[in-house]
Amino acid sequence: WISATQMREDLATMRREVDPTRAYPALDEMVLVGHSMGGLISKLQTVESTDAFWHTMSDHPFAELQADPETKRALATMFYFRPNPSVRRVITLGTPHRGSPFSNDITRWAGSKIISLPQKMLERQDELVAQNKNFFRADAPIDIRTSIDSLSPSSTVLPTLLTAAPGPWVTYHNVVGHDPNPGVKKYLVGDGDGVVALTSARLDNTPGLESQIVVSAAHMNVHRHPQSVLEVRRILFEQLAELQEFPASYHNAVAERTAVEPPTATPAR
Repeated sequence: WISATQMREDLATMRREVDPTRAYPALDEMVLVGHSMGGLISKLQTVESTDAFWHTMSDHPFAELQADPETKRALATMFYFRPNPSVRRVITLGTPHRGSPFSNDITRWAGSKIISLPQKMLERQDELVAQNKNFFRADAPIDIRTSIDSLSPSSTVLPTLLTAAPGPWVTYHNVVGHDPNPGVKKYLVGDGDGVVALTSARLDNTPGLESQIVVSAAHMNVHRHPQSVLEVRRILFEQLAELQEFPASYHNAVAERTAVEPPTATPAR
């Protein structure tokens, strides 16, 4: 969530600073390409949050949360957002849309030993829980410390992201890895790329999904596989072909999208 929020802010800053007068509509036709968790972060740039993400944390309205203004603003930005009007396509490769069994007690423990969050962030989190007794859901992902934690198949965030409504202008493309020689990893993951199962990597029946292919590659090589490279190239050329034509209707469609800016403050409640 934090990485997705930072990327949302960075994309908005880039769009604003590179073209402050919005003279170049091609910048509103961005294509994001994300491997593994990068695919989840990219997809989080393109969906409507509504109250769904907040309700993975609490059944209470966000307005009832007790916190200092700075913390509340940060949380509002994290849980309430609009699809980025400048992102047109998202390509995900080897992405655990439904989590990965590699996010288990052992790897989460190891991750906690290697990765450490800033002390200020941990203190703020503890204060938030102390100030809001019986406020958060029992299964709330409030104790997540690393990205490994967030990729658990039991995560409440991933199903919410799967069902979140994308911007009507967004198109998804998905590349799934299938390792032909997974070795012992098959006993943990089953059919898949050795880290992400096929059932987790596929995006069948997803709104906005335009293409999906399976390549014969392990997780760490899905994005390097020649077939994946050719697929990304094909999509980019398809996008380029669309950009060669700038009729008036196209400009109007871009104007309608760019009129919707993601919120940067607490939601109106």
